[in-house]
Amino acid sequence: MTSVKSQKRRESISVSGRRVLTGIDLRRSRRISVIMVCWFLSNASPKALSRKTESAEYPLKLAFLYNFAKFVEWPADAFRSPGGALEICIVGHNPFSPDIENELRARPAGDHPVEFVSLKPTDALNACHIVFIPVTEKDQAARIVKSLKGAWVLTVGESEGFAVRGGIINFTVEEGNIRFEINRRGADRAGLKISSKLLRLANVVTEHD
Repeated sequence: MTSVKSQKRRESISVSGRRVLTGIDLRRSRRISVIMVCWFLSNASPKALSRKTESAEYPLKLAFLYNFAKFVEWPADAFRSPGGALEICIVGHNPFSPDIENELRARPAGDHPVEFVSLKPTDALNACHIVFIPVTEKDQAARIVKSLKGAWVLTVGESEGFAVRGGIINFTVEEGNIRFEINRRGADRAGLKISSKLLRLANVVTEHD
């Protein structure tokens, strides 16, 4: 995985042999966020990217979520029809830009259009394909993960210990880079097949009994 040792000396990082600009002030520009994420989706594999500013973090995480959908296989019965929508559900506070969500709706993941749904922590989540639990809802994470055990749902969090406590993918930030952990046991329990390409880029963790 790519590591950025000095943000001052290096204003870009290498992804699959290409360089992605990270020295961009995204704090006031939604348009730049959209352009950056679209470039990432078109040119990069899902691996660690630099989070130079706080406002860059969630556009990049949203791009990761979309890419996870391309590297995970769901059972055919998980969809209402062969070309049915792949639903990415955001639980509680939605930290993502509506502009970028709309851009991604125009980009199918395999044979499936992508749909974003904002739901409450108390809503039924079994119809979702990906459930993202932001750090603002970390107190609900254990209950949500438990309620989805056995369902064809990829649970994704961003709080410490999420994957080892039963979640499937967890975002982490290391030295300014966004990375992710994968709990293979949780994926197997959900009936999901994670691409070996994605596993090679992840920190594979062992779920606690």
